[in-house]
Amino acid sequence: MPIRARLTLWYAMLLAAIIAGLGGFLVVQLRADLQAVIDREVGARAGGVLGEYVEEVKAARSRDGAVREFRELCGSAAPGAGTAAQLIAPAGAILTSCGPADQPQPDVAPNVRQDTIAGRSRLVTVPATSGSERWRAAVKPVDGPGGERGSVVVAESLQEVDDAVERVLVLLLLAGPAALVVTVLGGWWLARKALLPVERMTSRAREIGIERLHERIPVPRALDEIGQLALTLNAMLDRLERGIEEKHRLVADASHELRTPLAVMRAEFDVSLRGDELPGAAREVLESAREEVDRMSRTVDNLLTLAQVDEGKLELLITPVQLHEAIELAARPLLALAVAKGVRIEVGGEAPPVRADSQRIQQALTNFIENAIKFSRPGGEVRIMAWSADAEVGVTVSDEGPGVPAEAAEQVFDRFYRLDGGRGSPVGSGLGLAICREVAAAHGGRVWVERSPHDGSAFSLALPARASR
Repeated sequence: MPIRARLTLWYAMLLAAIIAGLGGFLVVQLRADLQAVIDREVGARAGGVLGEYVEEVKAARSRDGAVREFRELCGSAAPGAGTAAQLIAPAGAILTSCGPADQPQPDVAPNVRQDTIAGRSRLVTVPATSGSERWRAAVKPVDGPGGERGSVVVAESLQEVDDAVERVLVLLLLAGPAALVVTVLGGWWLARKALLPVERMTSRAREIGIERLHERIPVPRALDEIGQLALTLNAMLDRLERGIEEKHRLVADASHELRTPLAVMRAEFDVSLRGDELPGAAREVLESAREEVDRMSRTVDNLLTLAQVDEGKLELLITPVQLHEAIELAARPLLALAVAKGVRIEVGGEAPPVRADSQRIQQALTNFIENAIKFSRPGGEVRIMAWSADAEVGVTVSDEGPGVPAEAAEQVFDRFYRLDGGRGSPVGSGLGLAICREVAAAHGGRVWVERSPHDGSAFSLALPARASR
């Protein structure tokens, strides 16, 4: 789950817990406060009725007289709807009660009456004689005319309390989800706002490749954790850039240093091979060594070209170039390799002259042809075709090798990427095709590979047709 969604979910869960806890506390506290008010009221009324009743009952000579006296006092104990007063005999019978005739009466449990007979006052919540209404009742002991101990009950209905609590609960149930939705939306917006610098940094970091290591990630104004992350990433890019530059300098310096001894070795081999008195075995060894020196020279030239590309110093000497001449010059150093493998080289097609750097075009074509010879089966054929289309002029080199898998059609032009040579080991240094792509790009052209009609691979180099003037 994205961090933005996780943050929003955490906001929602935290708010839900807070709303539930706060709502529960408010409901419980509201009920307790309202009930405390009723407790004070019924307690005060019960005390007043009991005091007056005790004084009156002393003058009464019978239970009936006491009942009449209590009924006269009921007016102050039960002034209206939702209130009631009762006089209960020791056996539990209600001697008299007062309150609206159409309302249920509180039903005091036997154990509560027993407590009052024992002389203990109680303040309890009791059910109604009918319905679901609840009453808050003050039950106090009282002595009757004959010394019998009964109970005086003054009660007030809890219906208003229950209604008020229910209204608050409904409001919380309505307002809580609404607040939760607003918080989720606000949390989503805040999370997006907070993570927007990270998204910008991610987008910028995704754009920074090996060719753009000089670019840096923008640092937010506030040097908070995100700002520190941006500084850390920029410091890492600084180290990477220095490392790549040092590697490029090493490759360029090594390539320059290797070119001179290789040129000397090639010259010495050429001089030695001109001698007529050279034995056949020695000549064969020298020719083989001369071929290896040529191969090493091509590798060094490729490394030097890549170093120049990396430093932005690949200079092109643009002149009119005949593609057939470039093909011939590129294939000539590879004829011995083709003969040794029994591979035939066929050149064909027609293309107009193109304005390009002749040396660079020959270098790219040499890499194409060398790859084709290496991967072709013994006795196979490499076809080199010049061509022109509506907007492009180019050369296609086809072989009869195992072919390039479709999933590797783009990767083969990456540096140091090597395909299996068909015998369980990779072939080449992985630089040749990368050079072809860089040379084509420097001329505003392109390279690609596709399946050859002869079950091999067909590598193409195309230059813009506007350059063919």
